[in-house]
Amino acid sequence: MNFNEIIENLKRQFQAGGMYIKLIYINVAVFLVTSIVGLVGALMKMPELHALVEFNLGAATDLNVLVTKPWTIVTYMFAHGDVWHILMNMLLLFFFGKQIEAYLGSKKVLSLYVLGALSGLVLQILAKNLFPLFQDMPHNLIVGASGGVFALMVALATYAPRLEVNLFGVFPVKLMWLVGGYFLMELFQVDQVSNVAHFTHVGGGLYGFLMIKQYQKGKDISTWFDNMMTFFVGVFKPGQRKPKMKVKYSKFRDKTTDSKPKPPKDDIDFNAQKVERQKKLDAILDKIKVKGYDGLSKSEKEFLAKF
Repeated sequence: MNFNEIIENLKRQFQAGGMYIKLIYINVAVFLVTSIVGLVGALMKMPELHALVEFNLGAATDLNVLVTKPWTIVTYMFAHGDVWHILMNMLLLFFFGKQIEAYLGSKKVLSLYVLGALSGLVLQILAKNLFPLFQDMPHNLIVGASGGVFALMVALATYAPRLEVNLFGVFPVKLMWLVGGYFLMELFQVDQVSNVAHFTHVGGGLYGFLMIKQYQKGKDISTWFDNMMTFFVGVFKPGQRKPKMKVKYSKFRDKTTDSKPKPPKDDIDFNAQKVERQKKLDAILDKIKVKGYDGLSKSEKEFLAKF
């Protein structure tokens, strides 16, 4: 298989795959690009090259910096620091995204991922700027799909709590206990000073729980996002746009145009047709008095039915 065939195969898989597959492809593509830039920077002794890319992809906890790079609230959820970081996130995204898509559809995978990641980022920024423990520490950049992945994990455990998975391929464990335990581990580590954004994980998980609970009550809090994404997809796919001009058929038209009268040209024509229809109606009513309704022909019954 040559390079072109590999590319075409990847394109087909991206287009035919579920939303979780598309998200994985985007994450991997961003990681490959940033890794290549980092490699070139290292070879050329230009570490600032990789730092520049990371600075423009990662979301800053410093609000003064974040407002100058608003796009990073989206790009941060597709950027990763190292191989293990993206590997773990993509494995979890594959498993939980696939299950959620089977239950709720591709739109909900996207909304849970994006809105969960945004919720996690908001909570992380609030924690950094509100809690005295973190206020004296320098600001940093947040990268990774963990917030969105946690939203998918908790959403699935909330939606299908009795679903079982085989831990290490041997021990059957209910998903609610597995995900619940993982979530509690993150919650109890929010006071740890490390490179892991634990509040982002917690924020994503809380959104996943809230979204599903409201969804089960008949209220979808992500509808606005689904509608927005549908609109943008329609904009960027001209073939799926709705026609600007709507065609309406006249009431005088039918499949058999010869069997119905043409629309009147003027008042004289209209009145003449009206008199003619009334005469025909009177004749049918007289026939009913003599022979009854069953004595009418099929065409006479159809004509009468219009009145």
